[in-house]
Amino acid sequence: MNKCTNDPRTAYELFLGKRCSDTHWSKVKNELSGQGLSIDSETVVMYGKISRIIPRASGLIKALEAYQKAETLLITPSKITGSEVVDILARQGISPHPATISRWFKYLGGFRKNRSYLPEKLVPVLAKAFIYQATNSQKLGA
Repeated sequence: MNKCTNDPRTAYELFLGKRCSDTHWSKVKNELSGQGLSIDSETVVMYGKISRIIPRASGLIKALEAYQKAETLLITPSKITGSEVVDILARQGISPHPATISRWFKYLGGFRKNRSYLPEKLVPVLAKAFIYQATNSQKLGA
């Protein structure tokens, strides 16, 4: 780690590509410490990634777990088809309405079962799916 990224705020600002105000930084620190996370360079950069990908995640811990789970499922160098993504979701016990799947894929140009997607582009999609699963399982009392 170089000298610039030893400071968590500097690492966060480098990730964002711009300076953040004192108020914004205070909110970031409060949210991380409120969730019981340490405020270090690695954590604040992960927070920045998740905030950029899933801006309205209901809980930071839930979003972090979903993001990490999505990254581990997609450690394949090749492309993945839409039907394989649906199979991955089914194996994880996630069966959303087709409109929901389409909404998750919106930023990728929509969902097609026969279209190939790069695994790194699918991490946000699967993270959203895992957050969806966690949210709906709580509503159902499971």
